[in-house]
Parts: sequence; C-alpha cells; structure tokens
Amino acid sequence: MSRWLGLGLAVLLLLLAGLGRAQGRGSGAGYAVSVGEPWRFTMPERRVKVVLLAGSIGAWRDRPYARVLQEACSQVEIRNLSAVGLGAPQLYDRFRAEVLDGGTFPWGVDGLELWLMWNGGLNSAGSAPRTNRAIRRAFVAAHRRGMQVVGLTLSPWGSLGDRRFRDAGALDTLRNTRAIVDYVMGRLTPAEALGSYVSDRDVPDGPWEPRELADVRVDLYNSRLRALDAPLRDAAAMEGMLGRDRRWRTAIDALPEPDRATRRAADVGLLAELPRWFLRDEYTGFDAIHPNREGHQVIAETICPSLPASWGCSCPPRAAD
Repeated sequence: MSRWLGLGLAVLLLLLAGLGRAQGRGSGAGYAVSVGEPWRFTMPERRVKVVLLAGSIGAWRDRPYARVLQEACSQVEIRNLSAVGLGAPQLYDRFRAEVLDGGTFPWGVDGLELWLMWNGGLNSAGSAPRTNRAIRRAFVAAHRRGMQVVGLTLSPWGSLGDRRFRDAGALDTLRNTRAIVDYVMGRLTPAEALGSYVSDRDVPDGPWEPRELADVRVDLYNSRLRALDAPLRDAAAMEGMLGRDRRWRTAIDALPEPDRATRRAADVGLLAELPRWFLRDEYTGFDAIHPNREGHQVIAETICPSLPASWGCSCPPRAAD
C-alpha cells in the first residue's frame, strides 16, 4: 500500500509542477511571468516597451487589464512581471533583479521608449510608509535608467467580513490604503508619505523631485470600481463601536481636549462610509479584493485616456455601469 501511495504522491507532484510552469508561460501581455523565469520582449515592431509590476490583481488571467491595453495601444508591448503575494518591497526587488540588472532588457536600443507601469502595494498595505518607500525606490531607479513611469494606485478592496475592516482597526487599514494611493497620485508631502523613511532622501525636508513621482498617474481607487452608492452605516452604531475599543479610546484620550471631538467625528464618518470604498459587487472576482473580467475592463478604460500619444492607443469604449 505504501508503495502505491508513494507513486501516487509522486505523480501528483509532477502534475502540480507542470501546472505551475504552464501558468508562468505566455508571450503576450496579461500573462504573468513566474519569478526568476527568463523572459524577453518578442514584438520588435512595437516601439514602446512596458513592464508591469503588481501583485495578484496584475497577475489575473481572465483577460486582464494589461492584455486589454496592449490590444488597444498599437505601439505597446507589455511584459507582465506581476506575482501573487508580493508586496511593494518584494516587487521592487523583482524589478531590480529582472529589469534593472537583468540581461535581457533592451537598454540603449535606439527608437525605443521604456516604461515601468506600477500597480503594486496591496500585499504590504499594512504599512503605508514601508510600502511608499519601496514604490519611491522603484520610481527613482526607473528614472535613473531612462525609463518613464505610469503610477496606478491601489484599486478599491475589502469587505466588512474581512478582519482588517472590523471594529476600529478599519481606520488604520483605510488610512494606510489612502496614504499609498495619495503618494502615487502626488498628493502628500515626503514626510507624510514616507514617515521615518523620509531620511532616505538626499534632502529629507525638501519637496518631491520629479524622479520620485510617476510621470503618468491614474487613480483607480476613486474610480468607477468603487461602490459609491453603497448604504452608509449608522453613525450612532459606529460611535458605540469606537467607544468599546480600548486602543481607540487610549489614542483619543492622548489628544488635547479641543482635538478629541474633531477626531471622533472624523473617525465616525470614516467608519460610516467605509462600504463606499470597497469594490463594486459587479466587478468583484472570487473575493472582495480581486476585480473580475469586467473589473479589468474598467481598469483598462480608466488608464487608457491618460497614456501618451506615443503609445498609439485607441481607447476601448467605456463599459456601462
């Protein structure tokens, strides 16, 4: 019996290994390349070369937004380096290893435009400063090598059933998410975006340098993906929820008296409107984080009008809400 069991396990492992290799293959946009797998661009007639770095949303396989954009933009070839489970620091490491230091990227080829499209950070969204530090490092490194950058914000995500959005902890999750979104969009000061990591900068208290920000910025978080018409939650119930949270009460009590009422009202308001920052049901895939095929179409439609003329885009018609 043990011999047959061992043989069966061996066959299963081989099948799973083959499945993993098959999922990593693909010559067109929308196929995520497995980490460490050799790759190169394969469409010499397209003069705009783009690498996409994101987590599992970018690695989606049912007509993902990278594929929609490549089909819509006649001069563009997109290589999707997105990978499931990678936060912003890990994506930066992959960018450095496979693009900046990789031997197959077409550096110095006459007539090519080289772009980084960044959509990462959700897997590290528990710490906005750490995530923003990695995003900044990617932007600076890309610009240093002559690339231009499309910065895509995080997309709406979460649900009331997600432990990260329960009780007062939802405030931290929402604020971290917004801080990552607002950095990509250039809305924060360096200190606000980076926290203690602002010391990484040459002039910590100086304004942003162009190399630290994306050249093209697209807000997916506050887009048609949002469940903007979701019902508000009862404000009195939210105030009661906060009152029962010891950590929140400690933080409020540490504030000067005039600031407590302002902070309480702001926190109650955020919790009441929280469902309006989630992904719309009709664009939800297998969970409340990953957009489905229709959601990826909306992402492409949101990005496309902001792309430069050199990409040769004929933007897809907007899907009906």
